[in-house]
Amino acid sequence: MRLSAQVTAVGGAIAGLAAVTTAAPILSFGFTDLAGSFSTGSGVFQANASDTAALSTSGDVTRLAGPIGTANFDTGFLTASAFADVNITMNVSIIDAQNASGVGSFTLTDDDGDTITGTINGTFHTPGYGITFFTGLLSNVMLSGTTFDGPDGGSFDMDLPGNAPYPGAFVALYILNGTSFFNRDFREVSVQVNGEILPSAGSMSLLALGGLVASRRQRRS
Repeated sequence: MRLSAQVTAVGGAIAGLAAVTTAAPILSFGFTDLAGSFSTGSGVFQANASDTAALSTSGDVTRLAGPIGTANFDTGFLTASAFADVNITMNVSIIDAQNASGVGSFTLTDDDGDTITGTINGTFHTPGYGITFFTGLLSNVMLSGTTFDGPDGGSFDMDLPGNAPYPGAFVALYILNGTSFFNRDFREVSVQVNGEILPSAGSMSLLALGGLVASRRQRRS
């Protein structure tokens, strides 16, 4: 299933939280069917690339600042590629019955081991019915390598405009059977994620997440 349709409603609900940024995004990424897990013992939430019968991750990473290019991650890439991977880890702290803070990091790895990494800081929220979504900011985003190469074709130069480390925005969504909200362990839950990176820390009045989600995935719908 495509993240755009699912999270557009979420973006619309929170779009009033901050002003629209005046800087155009320079890079975006989106992945569906990551394998989500949570341990009550450690308080750690993870969403990692998967290639199983139940969950086969796919997505893309796109340079939006010219020269534009897209690195494609089709279903099965985790098994087919020696290096390509997606890893998201956050420490979860319960705030109340509907909200929890999440602080952690993400790593996107291309077909030959180059990486895009950064820090995630935001809030998990549930409206009930097993639905959980996360909205937050990215910081300390760094690109390590010369070109970011998709395991299923496509690449782009990693010399993004602006000065690293970069800021950005990040959203995620998953639906868990039942109504639990970080009060029991789970694993192998389908997680959808989307993010955009901005050229400078001076553009942190962002969180126009409705536009973030609605615009970038039309190409792959």
